[in-house]
Amino acid sequence: MRLLKLTAYLSLWAFFFGLVVTVHLWISVLGLPNRWKIISRLNRNFTLLMRVILNIKVTVEGDEGQLERGGYVIIANHMSYVDGIVLGSIFPIVFVSKKEVRSWPVVGLWNILCGTIFIDRQHKQEVGNLVDRMTAKLKQEANILLFPEGTSTNGERMLPFQTVPLAAPLRSRSIIVPTTLAYKSVDDRPVSPANRDLIYWYGDMDFISHFWKLLALRSVEALVTIQPQVECFRYPDSSVGRKKLAEVCYNRVLGRVTERGSDQDDDGDEDREPRLPS
Repeated sequence: MRLLKLTAYLSLWAFFFGLVVTVHLWISVLGLPNRWKIISRLNRNFTLLMRVILNIKVTVEGDEGQLERGGYVIIANHMSYVDGIVLGSIFPIVFVSKKEVRSWPVVGLWNILCGTIFIDRQHKQEVGNLVDRMTAKLKQEANILLFPEGTSTNGERMLPFQTVPLAAPLRSRSIIVPTTLAYKSVDDRPVSPANRDLIYWYGDMDFISHFWKLLALRSVEALVTIQPQVECFRYPDSSVGRKKLAEVCYNRVLGRVTERGSDQDDDGDEDREPRLPS
């Protein structure tokens, strides 16, 4: 079964690689607008078929239809590369990835063609370039998927959100859609510390061996909860504004939203253990 899934995945990837190249050429020749909106929809089709191959069943709570028109920044908690497959299969998106991926053989070119925005988290002077790249894609009505923790975790707690990546939606006055991702079962067994590493990929885990084990799974169930939006125009474009925006988004992903759901009501929870909803 694993070899069959791997063959299906490689065939799918080869087909979409050629398709994305063709679509880029078609867009350039015809001078079509919104290149990245078109590519984001191809990204969704690709990840949806990947999800089918891996038999990942996803339940969505909230209004996913609001994201169809594009131009939103989607943020989520981060536990694995599988997160991108789950969320990318629901929303038309382009991804944000660490800059090192750009230089990887084949994979780097694939990410470039798919509109991935590469981020240098070590150099804050690159914020301006990051803002420009993200803003350009948002204006073309592409949604951007961002994991503000900066790295994946074992899911026991959520890391503080980095403020640098949030400078782009803040300066472009975008709307942020916080999203909470939870894996519910693996092979019909509830996710627990005993089996979570079959899905979660974090720390110094080897990708190839982990993906090989993932291919052996019969099924995975995930829950995606779309939280209330955050409107960036409410916050000043400054370091203080970024910190406040990061705090509000952090609480939204954790599900800490008052009945009124206003951004100003998301304070006062700092002392609570930052655990994700189960």
